[in-house]
Amino acid sequence: MAATRSLSARIATIETAPWVVPALFALALLLRLAMLVLLPQDPVSDGEWYMVRAAELARGMGYQEAGHPTAFWPVGYPALLAGSMLLFGPGLFGPLLVNLVSVAMILGAIVWLGRALGAGALATRIALLLYALYPAHIAYVGQPCSETASTAIGMGAFVLLIVGRKRSLALIGAGALFGLATLLRAQMMLFPIGVIVAMLLALRNFRWRDALRAAVLVHITLAAVVLPWSLRNVAQMGAFVPVSTNGGVALFYGANDRATGDWFAWERTPYWDETVGIPYSQRVAQQVELDRRFKARATQWIAAHPAQWSVLGIRKMVLLWLKDSDAFWSLEKTYPDGSSLWRAVQGLDQLYYMALVGLGLFALGIAVRDRIRGRWERAPLLLLGCMPAFATLTAFGFTGQTRYHYPAMPFLILAAGWMLALILRRLAAREPSVRLRPRAV
Repeated sequence: MAATRSLSARIATIETAPWVVPALFALALLLRLAMLVLLPQDPVSDGEWYMVRAAELARGMGYQEAGHPTAFWPVGYPALLAGSMLLFGPGLFGPLLVNLVSVAMILGAIVWLGRALGAGALATRIALLLYALYPAHIAYVGQPCSETASTAIGMGAFVLLIVGRKRSLALIGAGALFGLATLLRAQMMLFPIGVIVAMLLALRNFRWRDALRAAVLVHITLAAVVLPWSLRNVAQMGAFVPVSTNGGVALFYGANDRATGDWFAWERTPYWDETVGIPYSQRVAQQVELDRRFKARATQWIAAHPAQWSVLGIRKMVLLWLKDSDAFWSLEKTYPDGSSLWRAVQGLDQLYYMALVGLGLFALGIAVRDRIRGRWERAPLLLLGCMPAFATLTAFGFTGQTRYHYPAMPFLILAAGWMLALILRRLAAREPSVRLRPRAV
C-alpha cells in the first residue's frame, strides 16, 4: 500500500514553497504578454484619445486639444504615457509596457496587503492565481487606458497607508501616491479619508489621535502633489480647476430626465446643445464654462427630483456590478470577424467574475459578523471592502459604467482568496490523516 498525497500536504506546499509566488507572477505576466503579441489591439475611444494627448506631450506641445489647453481628463495618465514614449519612442510599446509594469505592481500590492491584513500565505497565493487568470484584466492590458496604472498606484497608496499608519514618513509617502492617483482619477482625492475612517473600525490599535495625524499628513501631501497642476489650470484656463473639467459632465450623465444609469452617447444628439447652449464643437474651447453649466443643470435636477435620483442611484449601483464585459469591446472592434468567439469569452469571464464577487462578498460578510460579535482577528479584512464601497458610492453619484468596478476587483479577489483558503482548510481538517491506495502491480 502507498499513501497518496493529502490535501493538507498540498496546502502546506502552496503556503511554504518559495517558487510559488514567482511562478504566479510569471503566469500573470506571460498570459498578458501572450495576449499583447497574439492579439494586438488598435487604440479605441479613451485609449485613442490618451495616445494622441501623450504624443503631443512628448513632442513638447503641452496638454492641449485642438490648440486649446485642456484639463477635460486628468493629466496623469497621458503624462505617464508621454514619459514612456520619450524612453521607448512613439507607438504602443512604451504604453503597453506601462500596463505590464502596473500588473506587476498590483500583484505585489496583493502580496503586501495580504500580509498586512493577516489573510495568510494560502489566501494570498490563491488570490494571485485568481488575478493571474482573470480574463477581463488580461484583456485590459492590450488597451492604453488608465484603469491598470491608476489601480496599481491607488493600491500602493492604500497599502502604504495601512502598514505605515503610525509612521510619518510612510504617511507622507502614502499621501504622495494618493496625489499621483488623483492625477489619474480625480475621485481618488476623496478616497483616503474613507480609508482612515474604516481603519478606526477595523484595526484595534488605531485610535482617533492616530487617525487625525494620518488624515493631516496624507491630505497635506496629496494637496502638495496636485496643487502645481491646479495652478497650471488657473494660469492657462483662467479658473481654479483642481484636477479636471469633466466632473459636471459626468454628474449630468446620471442626473437628467433621460438618464439610464449607464453611459449613453447623448453628446452626439441635439440634447447636448439644448441642455447647456454650448455647441458640441466648442466643448474644448469652452470646457470650463461647459463644466459649470452641466454641474448646475445636474444639481438643479437632483434638487427637483430627489426621489427619482435616489431610485436612479440604486439602479446605477446595480449596473456597476451586474456585468463584466467592457474589457472585450476593443477586441471586438479590432477583430470584428471573431464576434462569436468574443461572446463566448465574455460568457466565461462573466461566470468567473460572478464567482469572484460572490466569494469576496461572502468573505467580507464573515468579517463583518465577527467584528459585530467583538472578535477582532478577522476585522482587518474589512478594509478589503473600502474600494468596492467607494466604487459603489461613486456610481450612485455619477454612472454605473461597468469599467468603474475595475479598481475594486483586486480587493475582492484577495477576499475571495481568503474565502477559498478557509474552505480548503475545512476540507483538509475532515480528511483522514493517511489515505491509502493499492500499489500498482
